[in-house]
Amino acid sequence: MGKKRRRGVSFGTVFMLLLTAIVILAFAVFLSAVAGEGLYARTGELFRALYAYGGEAPSSTPEPEAKPAAAAIPAAQWAVPATLVSLEPTPTPVPQEVSFTLAAAGTVYAPKAIRQSVQHQDHFDFDPVFAGLGRTLQDADLAIVTLETTTAGSEKGYGNYNTPTELLDALRACGVDLISLATERALDKGLDGLRITLGELATRGMTAAGVDMDADAGRTTDLIGIGGVKVAVLAYTYGVSDEGREKTRASELDAVRTFDMEQVTADITKARVDGANVVIVLPHWGTKNRQETPEHLRQAARAMAEAGADVILGTHPNVVLDTERLSVTRADGLEYEAVVCYSLGSLLTDARAAENTAGMVAHLNIAYDPVSRRTTLGALACTPVYIAQQREDGQNVYRVVDTDDAQALAALSEGEREAAQKAAERVRSVTGQAQREEEGQG
Repeated sequence: MGKKRRRGVSFGTVFMLLLTAIVILAFAVFLSAVAGEGLYARTGELFRALYAYGGEAPSSTPEPEAKPAAAAIPAAQWAVPATLVSLEPTPTPVPQEVSFTLAAAGTVYAPKAIRQSVQHQDHFDFDPVFAGLGRTLQDADLAIVTLETTTAGSEKGYGNYNTPTELLDALRACGVDLISLATERALDKGLDGLRITLGELATRGMTAAGVDMDADAGRTTDLIGIGGVKVAVLAYTYGVSDEGREKTRASELDAVRTFDMEQVTADITKARVDGANVVIVLPHWGTKNRQETPEHLRQAARAMAEAGADVILGTHPNVVLDTERLSVTRADGLEYEAVVCYSLGSLLTDARAAENTAGMVAHLNIAYDPVSRRTTLGALACTPVYIAQQREDGQNVYRVVDTDDAQALAALSEGEREAAQKAAERVRSVTGQAQREEEGQG
């Protein structure tokens, strides 16, 4: 018996295929609006595949001959997008408040008497001098001191204002991160001596403030990233010593930032524009051994706070002066707070007057809210420190101690322990009023 002829596609079959195509096309248009062109293109591929399969319907008695299969469509490509499973918007993470801790001590000065007390032939070991500080500076995220000397090397000749580099090793070991070089003694070994000092700091991973070695390039703002907070530290000195002027050309004197109120406020404003979340100012100002804060320093502090300074930490008088929490209105019309320490006193000196041997370390928690772009300053805590001088192994030695550290005090002679207690009382009496006000606010 001969082969049967295949019947043509019936009208019903064509109608059903056409109806199916219309439904698929409508669904593709809907998905295109929801999920974009990619899904629309895939729907087109499905339609073409379906057409290839159903363009010619098999007869009720199909021939046994093989027919090429339609191209397989990977199932993964047709998974329903997550956006169709849930049309709820993905929540945007809210930036969290970030904070860091600050610790700041006063001036470090190591003249001949101190230098000789730590010398062992050609080597100098300053580590025992600061061992009594314990973790007073180490536990802070940012620890600051002011260096009232250079570390320009033995070739420049050691003296009152040029100290062996081992001093920097000891400061780094006890936790110091940043050193202000903006003092009247910064250029005592000329511009080259300042450059060498900067290099010694850099090799120890320490940051310097208060110098612009390329002054012709214009003022720059160096930002320090601490726990997600961008911090600008600006340092200034009231002037440069006569010795520094003699060893430095007039065009090079601008390498050290000097305290000019108009320039200082401009630098603070620029720091804010450059992205600083927190601005710390380190002014080397005032009068040595004067134990009252002059009114012009208070006015200067307020002007800096109004310009955008959050923390102001003064040095140079070599005695501890009072602290203050200011409330100011800035250019945006909003109220802000600023914390001021008019003088942190000395961290290391050979002077033996009671007011000179009593210094302090200021501790402050600083928080920044990236949503409101506001800074919150915690309570200021002032840790008294004492610079002891006593006889050990037949020579004078110097020991800087945290007066709250019983173990450090125990290593002192009885007379020096009593002096340390008096130094602590003096620091607390000077800063006590501000601390009591802060405790009342807390």
